[in-house]
Amino acid sequence: MRGVPKEYVQWLRVKLDGRRTVLKFDDFASDLFLIERGIDQGCPLSVILYTFYNAALVEAADPAKGETAEGSMDDVAVLATGWTFGEVHAQLQDFMTRAGGGEDWSASHHSSFSVDKFGLVNFSRKLSIKKGRLGPALRLQLHTV
Repeated sequence: MRGVPKEYVQWLRVKLDGRRTVLKFDDFASDLFLIERGIDQGCPLSVILYTFYNAALVEAADPAKGETAEGSMDDVAVLATGWTFGEVHAQLQDFMTRAGGGEDWSASHHSSFSVDKFGLVNFSRKLSIKKGRLGPALRLQLHTV
């Protein structure tokens, strides 16, 4: 696991193995069921474990293409630079769809993106931009960001 000593990985396996819970809300209580993924809510290890979990996604950004990515917990920001909004949007689409990119990471980590929650901010070097001219739409999967 990405250079983490095997003793730590084994300890974490033991810690997370066999956990069970009951969901309760209003007048409802579920049957006891096995927790197959995730870590306890509020666990101080979450910050460290998310860093390992998201590492491949953050590292998928290619600085040679003007890309960088930063992650914090379950959020990742991808930045792309270029001469036009169209060029940058194409880079972001490529980041998501290329081999080893966002969609591959999502599939391999059983973690789907909520593309409808994605945000896009276009910055320009121009001192003024005509109102309503923010560049072309960025299409990812079936959504316009």
